[in-house]
Amino acid sequence: MHINPDHFLQTERGRIINAELNRLAWQRAHIALSEALLVTPRPCRLYLLIGAQGSGKSTWAKSTLLVEPGAVIFDAILVQRCERESLIQAAKKHGVDVVAIWFTTSLEDCLARNQLRPDDEIVPENAIRNVFKALQPPRLSEGFTEILVVDAQASANAHASKD
Repeated sequence: MHINPDHFLQTERGRIINAELNRLAWQRAHIALSEALLVTPRPCRLYLLIGAQGSGKSTWAKSTLLVEPGAVIFDAILVQRCERESLIQAAKKHGVDVVAIWFTTSLEDCLARNQLRPDDEIVPENAIRNVFKALQPPRLSEGFTEILVVDAQASANAHASKD
């Protein structure tokens, strides 16, 4: 299952974003995760995708679900450790291992990819720059079973990272 708060912002007229709709989208994404953790057969893993807009998270999620259809993937920027905490706790409550997928795509590549998106999905440049400034790398001490680092230049290759 691929859970992304942005999916809850889609309408027939495209993606609509404002503060209230964004807050509701995150609430719906958390509910979707709770429901997925209840019904997903064990053993399973929750993948938390961490990285800026345009770093390749959604592409990674789609390709991973092709080879691991039972995976639960939470696809959001998840910049701060405090944003990841409740997701990790929810998974642990259900006995599900949590794997951080940390996208280390360069700012320049993220900005370039962002410009290739449909008009209603383009993120303001300053938002992407702010994410880069605020990004806290994942740590095993947060509760992750493992951390995989995905480099934009070699996105097919992921390798384990140490805390």
